[in-house]
Amino acid sequence: MITDKITDEHAFDVCKIGLRAQCCRYLTMGADGWSCQKAGPLRETIDKKVEAGTFVAQGDNCEGRAS
Repeated sequence: MITDKITDEHAFDVCKIGLRAQCCRYLTMGADGWSCQKAGPLRETIDKKVEAGTFVAQGDNCEGRAS
């Protein structure tokens, strides 16, 4: 189930920002703050980059958040 927007606390505690490979691959930052692309338009591109080994963030840490 996709829930509410991402807080800074969620970005650090769940998405694990700053922890390189442990960081959630779907976490992005935009003009409105943190965003989750797990159910968004960038998911396929992100997954392909992870599979190819060209993306540092590798995690898939929760069921997703609203973008």
